[in-house]
Amino acid sequence: MDIVADLQTELIKKAIGEDATQDEIQYGLHIFRSAHQLYGCDPEFHNLSLYVQHNRAKQGNPKVGDQAVDVRLLNINGEFVSLLSHCHPNRPLLILADSYT
Repeated sequence: MDIVADLQTELIKKAIGEDATQDEIQYGLHIFRSAHQLYGCDPEFHNLSLYVQHNRAKQGNPKVGDQAVDVRLLNINGEFVSLLSHCHPNRPLLILADSYT
């Protein structure tokens, strides 16, 4: 991932100038990495890369009270557990998720 991060940083520096501040670079990286969400409805954006063209992620529309989908999770002991095994009646379930590739 460091190679990708370095490449993205270099692209941002070339776009806004070599004298860019660290805050400007970080803001540029945020925009660069969030472009698929920020410009997802722009048809021209979808022609930019194969990653964008073939991105299977979708935004969805979950609502309060919707049933969570049960998936297998890997715990810190390397064992698979059910997501819904963490659900308890009369207690809310908050799911925070992220991806790192």
